[in-house]
Amino acid sequence: MSEDCVISGVHHKKVKVEVIVADVSASIVASGRLTVPPPKPDIASILDTGAKVAITRVSVVSGTVVIQGDVTVDITYVSTEPSQPVHFFEGTLSLFGNVNVPGILPGMTPEVAVTSVYATSHLVDPRTVEVNVLVTVRVKVLREQVLPIVTEVPKTIIVPTVSVPVVPVVKRRVVTVERAVLQGEAQTVAVGTISIPPDKPGLSGIIRTSAAGSVTRTKVLRGKVVVDGVVSTRTLYVGLSPAQPVFSVDGAVTFSVIVDLPGVETGMFAFAAVQIEAVDTTIVDSRTLRVRAVVKVSVVVTVEKELPLVTGIEALPPTLVPVTQDFLVEEIIGQVQDDSTVTVQVIIPATLPGIGRVIQSFAQARIAKTLVLDGAIIVQGTLRITILFSELPSQRVFAHVETVPFSVTLRIPGAVPAFFGTAEVSVVRVEAVPVELRTVNVRATLRGWGMVTRIDTVPTVVDICSQGTGQVQPGPPVSSSTQSPSSSGGRIHVVQIGDTLFRIAQRYGTTVNAIVQANNIQDPDQIAVGDTLVIP
Repeated sequence: MSEDCVISGVHHKKVKVEVIVADVSASIVASGRLTVPPPKPDIASILDTGAKVAITRVSVVSGTVVIQGDVTVDITYVSTEPSQPVHFFEGTLSLFGNVNVPGILPGMTPEVAVTSVYATSHLVDPRTVEVNVLVTVRVKVLREQVLPIVTEVPKTIIVPTVSVPVVPVVKRRVVTVERAVLQGEAQTVAVGTISIPPDKPGLSGIIRTSAAGSVTRTKVLRGKVVVDGVVSTRTLYVGLSPAQPVFSVDGAVTFSVIVDLPGVETGMFAFAAVQIEAVDTTIVDSRTLRVRAVVKVSVVVTVEKELPLVTGIEALPPTLVPVTQDFLVEEIIGQVQDDSTVTVQVIIPATLPGIGRVIQSFAQARIAKTLVLDGAIIVQGTLRITILFSELPSQRVFAHVETVPFSVTLRIPGAVPAFFGTAEVSVVRVEAVPVELRTVNVRATLRGWGMVTRIDTVPTVVDICSQGTGQVQPGPPVSSSTQSPSSSGGRIHVVQIGDTLFRIAQRYGTTVNAIVQANNIQDPDQIAVGDTLVIP
């Protein structure tokens, strides 16, 4: 409050808020040429191109967010050799892009999330592939600010010139002004065996194994998060036969990992993401594979803190006026993850032979449009489906690629068209069943994630000031826990999740007793997230 006006019963609190400066979507293209490594054979035709993106660095310059990363590209192809027609190799491309965000400055906090990855390729020569990867990102830029706000106003205010105490009318609103976040990672190795089903021949060699991870259970305990999950694998192999036909087999191995996160408590919400960093498959015998997958688990624990804000004060004495400041708040209306199925019929063109046997099928999802409607997000895009098949009796391998549209509906109560929506769609599973010589029914399981947010401006009372010459009955001075660093001769620390007075004292090179005395703390073991402490 201002120095010429001190009112008994008015309480202040400093809150740390992250003001949203910008929230945009953008696309970055990673391009380059990959060469088939020796001793792999030459390429006759490309069957499938996949890509994974890892963001390694994000920085802010005036008006621009600079994004750097690596793109790992997987190429599955038919070789020119008749004996083992299908092969696979990996390569890496550099990702570098600038996203123009007017108004941002160095020192602000950028957050970048990859929302979709779409890879295409074409053959330059038998050993060279030109690859283009379209990476779509959501860029959010935040500016951290510590603001004092009024949290309590007395029921009556005594003014010396008025015989009857004034009863102010206080307007309030509860909003989420702060979200504390804890993040952690852990790595584990998932090991298991996969058996070849009886309807398929044994194997003489492995062509490639692809793997994807999913979370089956997340449990938050005190100081740690336990994540259980499954690694689903698909192995392309050469069968035991003089013709060396190509087959595929699916399998799954489980994993469990503990992510240490000091400060988390039972009951908090945790989101876990799984990334397969490496997968290796070896042959135990002609009908058994041994899978070893390196699994990286990332966990984010969030605590949304609700704070009652005083948005207005009416019926104050004529000598007093409330001072307000706008808070820019992003409120999460809702988020959901759901699976849906897309079924299409694919016709093999006459330029290719008829289907004797489907070996494997792949699909890539590309989001074209995200629409927020009443109570839902509609995600529209295209599926690039690749069907790998062989003709009989020669067992020669062919591939057909077809692009089809898809639409996914994610139900989010409270969503309206004026709100902002973001979504991701990934392909969980693809099954292709031949129904005729040139007709295949394809069933793709899509996993969609969507979130709807609303950005709102909330006027908040941060002070009560005197206008004119009227005097207000003096009250007790503001406590040291709400003083500015300059008036207290110290620094301000906003209590975060996991903070204790001992940790805070160590961080600033002081003692617990000094912090207790400077802030008049009654119980050193009872400090709350969001409390503001003066560090002497």
